[in-house]
Amino acid sequence: MGANLKIIHLVCACLFLGNVIVSGIWALLAERTGNHAIIQFSNRMVLITDGLFTLLGSIGIVWTGHGLAENIGGAEGHPWIQWSYALLSFSGLIWLFILVPIQLKQRALLQNTDKVCEDYWRLSRIWQIAGAIATVLPLPIVYFMVTKTL
Repeated sequence: MGANLKIIHLVCACLFLGNVIVSGIWALLAERTGNHAIIQFSNRMVLITDGLFTLLGSIGIVWTGHGLAENIGGAEGHPWIQWSYALLSFSGLIWLFILVPIQLKQRALLQNTDKVCEDYWRLSRIWQIAGAIATVLPLPIVYFMVTKTL
């Protein structure tokens, strides 16, 4: 079971990290066009892929990661696992309480007008900064998983 759990864990990590990186790129490229329809499409796709890949990937990471940690005596004796939990949790809180609410507000703004308004751009700047932080936070976890140091 350990090898299968590890494979699922790695797939979930790839889906999660891939999507959080690509979401920012999608939004940035769409916004650079200034085209309302393209930005609206990108916003909708980011919301959908966040639900499919970021949310499901993070659930899979936590579930399989906890199972794998139990196979080696639990997180208590392994600081790298504790750091991984902390970094993933902080990233998740940023997504849950800052990024997704902003995306939903942006969606409403885009649906209510055919122009990209100043409120949208203000929210976009916050989303870019918070998104960059939420994207960078899980990256050290990959290092921890591979090297198991700390």
